[in-house]
Amino acid sequence: MKKLILSLKIVSSFLLGALCTVGILLYLRDITIDPLKYTFKIYHVYFCITMLLLPIFRVTHEKWFNSSEEYVSPRGKALQQHHADIANQYKGGRWSTKGVRVNPYEYTTPYTLSYDSSLDWIYTVVKKICLSLLFILAAPLFYLAEMFLKS
Repeated sequence: MKKLILSLKIVSSFLLGALCTVGILLYLRDITIDPLKYTFKIYHVYFCITMLLLPIFRVTHEKWFNSSEEYVSPRGKALQQHHADIANQYKGGRWSTKGVRVNPYEYTTPYTLSYDSSLDWIYTVVKKICLSLLFILAAPLFYLAEMFLKS
């Protein structure tokens, strides 16, 4: 099962690398769509080699491409800070409802009505695409960074 998951990760990384490489070649106008034409240049060999190295690099350095922290929207951060401020201002007195204004929604859910989970998914996808593009453009720098971080 682990080999299947690893092979799926490698295949998906290769497809993402191929997509990024095609995007770079379209941007450089080395591939044209209207008259479907491809012009070979020597730096395309570099792009193809880094595209082939991308899946191996992504599997060996998974924490560089995946975010471990969960995305929290500014509204969610403000609510967490508000709860922390209320907890810090608590003086330890008896509970009394006189003069206390209560938000009725505060007790139904501790979360804000936002799209934090969908933004987290979008953030990780955009991060993977951007890092893949950067890797294809500057793969030697990634390998140098790996060497310096290991030593």
